[in-house]
Formats: sequence, structure tokens, C-alpha cells
Amino acid sequence: MAEVEDVEQVVGPVDLTVPASSEHLRVLRLVAASLAASLGLDIDQLDDLRIAVDELCSLLIEHAPEGTRLRLTLCGDGGRLVAEGALLQDAPVAMIDAVSQLILDGLDIEWSSASPAPSFALAIPGRKPSDRA
Repeated sequence: MAEVEDVEQVVGPVDLTVPASSEHLRVLRLVAASLAASLGLDIDQLDDLRIAVDELCSLLIEHAPEGTRLRLTLCGDGGRLVAEGALLQDAPVAMIDAVSQLILDGLDIEWSSASPAPSFALAIPGRKPSDRA
């Protein structure tokens, strides 16, 4: 089996729309991690991605009115994975609490929480094969 040397591939976009419920967090994490793995991201980056998707989607779900749906869009380009999440219905703006802020700031990701709409964006930078130990 040939080793994947080229991380400059383009993947997606992949759109997932699920009920805004914690029961669906596992699906969102699994699909995000699977797409990231296909881009050649390493184990540490996959773990950071899972944590970030879980924290940010949980934040949206916490403030979602009954019956709301959550959309997660994933796209990989040049070895970099970009994820955007949003509620598909008006909802109160989700404020990041201090604990979630510390968790997200400790990860190897770029992230932002947008307002006034309850949404977020995050990016996992790709690593070149020469960067991997």
C-alpha cells in the first residue's frame, strides 16, 4: 500500500444536518475525524478536532430551542480542515463560558464564535510530511 505523501488534496464540502441534540454529537465528531484523517492530519490533531467539535456544537445545542437543527460543514483544502457549525433557526447568542474558553484555547486549532447568529468556525492547520515525527 502506497503511503500518502501529498496533503494538498481537496475534500468536501461535507454538510451534516442533525437535530440540535447531544445525542448526535458522536456522529458529528466521527465524520469530522474521518474527513480529517483522510487529509493526513495526525492523532493529536484528530483529538483536538474531536474536542473542539464537541465543545462548540455542545454550546450551540445548549442554547437551541426545541426542534432546531444544527448544520456542520466540513471542507479540506491543502491539508487544512475547516469546520463551520450553525443552528438553522433563530436562537439566543451562545456565549462561551470560561471553562470552554480555556479548553479551546489549549487546542492546536484556530477558532471563532460568530455573532449575532449562533455559529462557530474552526480550522485545523495541515502539517507537511516533513513536520511529522
